Amino acid sequence: MADEGSKLADVIGRLGRLAGDVVVEELPPREPVPDWLAQRLVHTAGIPPVQVAALSLEQAVDLWTDFMSASRPSEPIGD
Repeated sequence: MADEGSKLADVIGRLGRLAGDVVVEELPPREPVPDWLAQRLVHTAGIPPVQVAALSLEQAVDLWTDFMSASRPSEPIGD
């Protein structure tokens, strides 16, 4: 998908040169969320897969950190 974005930016850049002062700013490629983190967010934190797929790496890490930091009732050990 990043390749398509750079191709589009190239085409827009060429058109910009023809049109004059149009400037195209390329976005840095988005780092993917590692599979292990995506799985934890879906299966452990309960985030829908569609929402996880739309996250940036930074957003995914922030969500996981928030989930792990949240206070939850503790389970009794060995009754």
